[in-house]
Amino acid sequence: MRHNTLKGILTLMALILLTCAAASAQNQTPQGILIQSSPQGALVTLKGGVTVSGVTPARFQQLMVGTYQVEFLKDGYEKYTTRVNIDPRLQSQLSVDLSPKRRWKAAARSLLIPGWGQRYSDKTTKGFAFSVLALGATTAFLIADDNYSGKKDDYDRLLVQYDSLRYHGSLSDLRDLQPRLDQAQSDAYNAETARQITLGGLISIWALNVLDAYLFFPDRRESF
Repeated sequence: MRHNTLKGILTLMALILLTCAAASAQNQTPQGILIQSSPQGALVTLKGGVTVSGVTPARFQQLMVGTYQVEFLKDGYEKYTTRVNIDPRLQSQLSVDLSPKRRWKAAARSLLIPGWGQRYSDKTTKGFAFSVLALGATTAFLIADDNYSGKKDDYDRLLVQYDSLRYHGSLSDLRDLQPRLDQAQSDAYNAETARQITLGGLISIWALNVLDAYLFFPDRRESF
């Protein structure tokens, strides 16, 4: 009787140990989604039913299900966005190769919009400065161009009037008009000079902005 009781106790203990081992193995099974990137160290954000973030390699074990938008951000690399379908019953994994930013892309952006290439290169302050300078130079040129158009129109109007008086007017009328015509010509010439100066300034800022984006593009090296 005692033998049977001991055997029953041992059998029960064995069953308990087996159950605990199975539960432990089940708990050790990785759940959620593992996200990796090359190079590592990218900020990854999943947006869907919930929003979670981490730094690759990252394992998200939150209860997530359905389609999520995945966004990768890392200094010196292009932003990468994709979608992934997460099934909580399965272990999911996502690996991506990030593309490094290129200096010619920075220069091309600055050629289109001053300061854009600098912001692309993560130089936000310098990009803002170039944008403000280009905006100011463009405004100055537009004002100078409008002023030149007005002065030239005044000169052309007086010139037509002067030519008409040469054939149908008196000598005294010509003498009275001559100083006004000379002043209008001088004003038009000065306005054209100011217009050329502002245009040169705008072109210089634009060109400097492109050269800066290309020549001073950051040469990043991976650090470990």
